[in-house]
Amino acid sequence: MERLQEGANPITIGIVDDHQVLVEALRMVIQNEPDLRVTGEAGTCAGCLELVKRTRPDILLLDVALPDGNGLSLVPQINQISPETHILVLTSLSDEATLLQAVDLGVSGFVSKNRRLSEVLGAIRQAAAGEIAISVSLLLGLLGHKSNPPSRPQVKGEGEALTLRERQILTCLAQGKSGAEIAGELNIAPLTVRTHIRNIFEKFGVHSRLEAVSYALRQGMIDSPLRG
Repeated sequence: MERLQEGANPITIGIVDDHQVLVEALRMVIQNEPDLRVTGEAGTCAGCLELVKRTRPDILLLDVALPDGNGLSLVPQINQISPETHILVLTSLSDEATLLQAVDLGVSGFVSKNRRLSEVLGAIRQAAAGEIAISVSLLLGLLGHKSNPPSRPQVKGEGEALTLRERQILTCLAQGKSGAEIAGELNIAPLTVRTHIRNIFEKFGVHSRLEAVSYALRQGMIDSPLRG
């Protein structure tokens, strides 16, 4: 169990799923952690947007199949309403097309409904720290990067050239390294890492580290960490 540092605010979490048993189980697990706090729940697309507007949570656990629509269709609106909210998609990790769509929309990662609820906690803390909450092998599997050449989607941002440092940081992110690990490896301050990542977001026109890595891999800007 993580200790909440004195004076630190808990990570706030919204849960959007229409399966009440799962919602209650998630709430019980999360509320037992002193550094985490559930601030609201919803079971529909309409309720999700209201929840985000009202509480602006640090983390939003978002189901895809909601009674009044597809949860992923809400991601652009959520990013607009509360840009600081990190979205974790609740999924069975079986529909690769849906997962890839979620990556392209800018989510921070995935929480599998088929794994132990305790594993949700690690993903929440990763996302709250701005890290990628998905394994590198799963991301590359979604992109077909090991067996197929990278696709060339339409450029999202202004197409500005990356600096050498930005490429180094993207490569480290693709290897699953945290911001602190990147800072140590490149011998730069953590704040400098975050500044470079913000610049990458602006150049790519993306909203998350996961989306930035996906875009860079598909554009061939960095090599696959599993290549060779």
